[in-house]
Amino acid sequence: MASYEPSEITTAAALMYTNQQLMDYAKDRAGLITLMEDIKKKLTKLPVEGGVVQFGSQAIKDGFIKELDTTNNDRVIDMAVGISAAIAVRKQVEKEGDGKTNLPTIYMTGDTWPKDVQPFKVSAYGFKDYNSSDIMVTGDRKTFFGISLKKKNKPKAPDPTLINKAFDTALDEEKLKGDELKKVQEMKEKVVETRIEYFSDLVIEAVDKKGIIRWQDINKTKTEKIKSKQEWDRWKNTKEGREELFYASKRDTKLFGAYSYIDTKGYINHKNGYLSTDTKDKNSMRFFVNSQLAKSDSKLWQAFLGVMNEYSEVFADILINIILKTKLYKELTEQQIEKNGYDFHFYLVSGIADVTTKGVVTISPGHVIPLKTTLCGLSRIEKKNKNSKYEIILDKEQQEKSSAAKIFFKLKRGNLNILDMELRYKGSFNPQPQFQATINDEFKQLLENECS
Repeated sequence: MASYEPSEITTAAALMYTNQQLMDYAKDRAGLITLMEDIKKKLTKLPVEGGVVQFGSQAIKDGFIKELDTTNNDRVIDMAVGISAAIAVRKQVEKEGDGKTNLPTIYMTGDTWPKDVQPFKVSAYGFKDYNSSDIMVTGDRKTFFGISLKKKNKPKAPDPTLINKAFDTALDEEKLKGDELKKVQEMKEKVVETRIEYFSDLVIEAVDKKGIIRWQDINKTKTEKIKSKQEWDRWKNTKEGREELFYASKRDTKLFGAYSYIDTKGYINHKNGYLSTDTKDKNSMRFFVNSQLAKSDSKLWQAFLGVMNEYSEVFADILINIILKTKLYKELTEQQIEKNGYDFHFYLVSGIADVTTKGVVTISPGHVIPLKTTLCGLSRIEKKNKNSKYEIILDKEQQEKSSAAKIFFKLKRGNLNILDMELRYKGSFNPQPQFQATINDEFKQLLENECS
């Protein structure tokens, strides 16, 4: 089932109006609602293809129109965000030299891209849509502008994450060759080994020291439990034992249900045993594991940092590419879009706006980072730091503020921080942790001062 981000359709639709019209509507909440109603009428009349705003299918069009819900205050805020983003996009497009921005054609991408813009769709580096344009805009059907859209309510609010992927899938092996491929495979193997060692250690501690799980309840095979304390002491430190304590594929499901040992939420002395769901209970396995992962000196996070730094050059190159899309123009060149006379520009755009419960509307200037600006910034960093390697360092300030099962860190080169990143576990500890990242303020400042 397709998912729809409301701020995408509000931004696209806002581009149908002049800046003055948009700001007239944005004087108060009632004006935004009037604008949304007008947009719905216009979009409903437009064809799926061939109109001012185009969609990949009727179902996608209907899904986006449904998001223009004037009874939902969050959707009204999205309308304000769309105005902020649209004005910023129009200003940037005019700067690029396209003189037809008042009457553009707008394309909504997603699961299915409209026919006109399908040549720009790129699958690469583990992404179905490596060209992450949520919206595409053109004034002349020759020069196209791809917009990757984010939103926030205030200029100084934290930036939305630019990526949310499992750690191992972020390190996709597609297009890697030779030594680079070998290093990524080695890195992945070490991460798996690290996780098995760390989490099996926690299960052992939960059994031997915390009394959360009994060794008598640990299965050695699908049908055979550990028979004695002596057998437990021998088996728990074997390779086979360690892996089973982590994966728990042979566990007694009557005792542990769908959860592995490390994901157990209860404990032996609870009235519901291991099947308890009270994760705030200080005696529970989940509380114990969370408390260990919240520590900045956690062996797991330190091991992750160690592995990332051991392979820092290849790791940084992959991360910067998948987060900032630094190889997008190269990929499009390989798809020979120039043969069709096309030119393409990619923008990372943040729409910034809010609507209070009293109906006060604040439209802040949207923020645009063109890909060519990002590439300029990375080139400057390369020239200034030829003798410095990329480093991944713990973000102590953010880590001290957090009590969640996550780690905050930064990617830097020389004295400049480039990306703010975090690894976090969400719901389960058996899968790889989720990887998230945003652009660091120091890198933004370099882009503004030297490349804008």
